[in-house]
Amino acid sequence: MRFGYELWVVKRLALSQKGSFTSFIIKMALGAVALSSATIIIATSLINGFQKEIREKIFGFWSHINIAPFSLTQSLEERAIYKYQDFYLRPEIFKQAKHIQATAYKAGLLKTRTSFDGIILKGAGADFYRENFNAYLKKGQFLSSDTSEAYQQIVISTATAKRLNLDIGDKVSVHFMGKSHKARPFKVCGIYETGMEEFDRQFAITSLAVLQDLNGWGRDSVGSFEIYLDGNNLSRSRISDYLLTLFGGLLPEQLYNQLQAEPIDRIAEDFYYIIYTRGLDVQTIKSLNPGIFDWLGLQTMNEIIILFLMAVVAVMNVITALLILILEHIPSIGIWKAMGSDNSSIRKIFIYYGIIITAGGIVLGNVVGISLCLIQKKFGLITLPQESYYLSKAPIALKPLWILAINAFTVIICSIFLLFPVRIIKNINPVTAIRFR
Repeated sequence: MRFGYELWVVKRLALSQKGSFTSFIIKMALGAVALSSATIIIATSLINGFQKEIREKIFGFWSHINIAPFSLTQSLEERAIYKYQDFYLRPEIFKQAKHIQATAYKAGLLKTRTSFDGIILKGAGADFYRENFNAYLKKGQFLSSDTSEAYQQIVISTATAKRLNLDIGDKVSVHFMGKSHKARPFKVCGIYETGMEEFDRQFAITSLAVLQDLNGWGRDSVGSFEIYLDGNNLSRSRISDYLLTLFGGLLPEQLYNQLQAEPIDRIAEDFYYIIYTRGLDVQTIKSLNPGIFDWLGLQTMNEIIILFLMAVVAVMNVITALLILILEHIPSIGIWKAMGSDNSSIRKIFIYYGIIITAGGIVLGNVVGISLCLIQKKFGLITLPQESYYLSKAPIALKPLWILAINAFTVIICSIFLLFPVRIIKNINPVTAIRFR
C-alpha cells in the first residue's frame, strides 16, 4: 500500500460525513476538545498571572533579601548594625544585587484626635529604592529629599487612611513604648497602596533618622539591609512545581530539596557565605512571610486539577466520536480487509481521523482561549475584590512556550488513548462486516 493512502481515505471519510449523525458527533467532539483547550489556556494564564503579580508586589515593595543580626525571636526591637559595611559600599560583591538600602523598623501607636491604631514604621534614607515604591503611591508624594523636612513626614497606606480618616496634609502622632514613653508628630505627605491589605495596614514610612534617634543610634547605625535582586525569574520553574505537587512525598530527599529550592534561596545562600563571619543573618522575603508563598503554591494544585479534568473531557469525547465512526464504517472496514488491507493500516485511518479532530479542536481552542486572555489583559473586564485576592483585576500571563507544551501534552495524551478503541478492528470479520447494515 503506497504512502499516504490512509490520509487519502481519511479525507474521503470526512467528506462523506457531511449532514450525517456521525458528523454531528464529530463536531461535538471537536467542540469539546476546543472547550477543554481554551479552558486550560485561560486557567493556566490566570494562575500564572496571579502568582506573577503577587510575587512582583511582594518583591517590589519589601525587597528580595534581608540582612540583619541573628535573632531567635521575631521582635521588632532591632539591634544596631554598622551602616557602612563593605557590601553596602561596594554592592558589586553581590553579583545579583540590583540595589541595597539601609533601613530600620519600629512598632508604635498611630494616634489622631479621635482615633488610634497600631503601626510599624519603616525608615527610609537617601538610598531608599523610590523607583519601585512610586508604582504604589496613590496620592501625594514620597518623603522630601530635604532631610529636615522629611523628619516630620510620614507616608501611610490607603487602609490606614480609611481606618483613621486621614488625608494628605493631616497631622498625626506616633507614640512609642519602652523604658520611657516617646511621641513624634508627623504630617501625612503621601498615601500608598499595594493591594495587600494585611501588610498595608501595618506599615508606614518615615525618615530613617527618626528611628535612629528613637533608638538612640548614631547616623552610622541601622537595623537591617534590604537587597533587591537583578532578574525577573526568581521563582521555581512550572515543571518543578508540578513535580513537587504531584510526587513531593515520593521523591528522593536530594532531588526533592533541589526542586524545592527557588533561585532566590540559592542566591541568599551565596550571600550568606560572603558575610557569615560578621554575625549577620541572610533571609529571603519568602522565609520572613512563608504563609503567603505557601498559599501561592496551592494555586499550582488547582492548575493541575483543571488540566487533568479538561484532558479527561477531551480524551473521552474523541474516543466516543472514534467509536461511533468505527461502528458506522464496519462494512467499509470489511471491504478494505477483503481487498487486502491489514489491521495496522485500517487502524491508522481512524487514529489519523482522531488526531485530526484533536488537532482541530486544539487550534480552535487556542484561538478562543488566547483571544479571551488578550481581551482581559487589555481591558480588564473581570474584576476581583482586592481585599480578598490582593488584585483588583484578574491578571493574565500568557507564556507561549507553556501553551505549546500544553498543546503537545493534549495531543500526545489523546493519541495514546486513541490506540484503545481501534483495537476492536482486528476482531471484525470481513464477511460479517460486509453484510453488516
